[in-house]
Amino acid sequence: MLNLIAAIRRKPGMTHQAFLHHLQHVHGPLAAANPLRIRRYVQNHVFDSSFGSEKDPTYLTGFGRDSVTELHFENMEALAATMTDPYTREVIGPDGAHFNDMPSALALLTRPSMLMPPPAPEEEGQVKVLHFVRMAEGLALDTFNARWQTSHEKVLADDEPHARALRGYIQYRQLSGAEKILRHFGSREEPAYEGVAALYYNSPDDALTHFPSYERSLRERSSGADGFYDPSRSFVLYSRAVTVFQRS
Repeated sequence: MLNLIAAIRRKPGMTHQAFLHHLQHVHGPLAAANPLRIRRYVQNHVFDSSFGSEKDPTYLTGFGRDSVTELHFENMEALAATMTDPYTREVIGPDGAHFNDMPSALALLTRPSMLMPPPAPEEEGQVKVLHFVRMAEGLALDTFNARWQTSHEKVLADDEPHARALRGYIQYRQLSGAEKILRHFGSREEPAYEGVAALYYNSPDDALTHFPSYERSLRERSSGADGFYDPSRSFVLYSRAVTVFQRS
């Protein structure tokens, strides 16, 4: 399974609520009317976020995002066929320009690694935290992925409240081969992030209380010989998932 992930924000002059309304009630139905070869389409509607470090100059960088799109595909052939289809180019793409600030979009093609199966998506109140992770300079992608997983497992092994609050965890790891397809979202061809972690919590209070502690523990393990990511250029989005459609 392949996942195309795009973090997008609203066009200038548009409110967050107007953006989400168009995304869910106009754009979503357009996609559902002709799913092409998409297996699953999820919109993650952002209600809070965090980024940067205290006294870190990169804090001023514009990381804010209003939603994260997830498109699930069986394989690369299905992805390419969907993105080159006339319906995508003539209907879906032009509608995206009505709400998406195209130049700021961040998109990457990934393969999911499910380290803790998430709860059923229909559970009321569930929150998904999306941690966009920027690889530390000088690392190979395989080294980054191995250290990322090991550091996460060490955080959970501490058995602290922030570990026990976690209800699901998936690492979406960057793949190459779809750089030109990322232009559909307005993204540049080269992905700016090497991975996205999806962390599931029972409620907004649980997420906002426990994820910052989880992230601090992860940062402590990303130093010296075990370093794998750049916290100052990574960012976090707190969201609620809306499944537009899912095909068997």
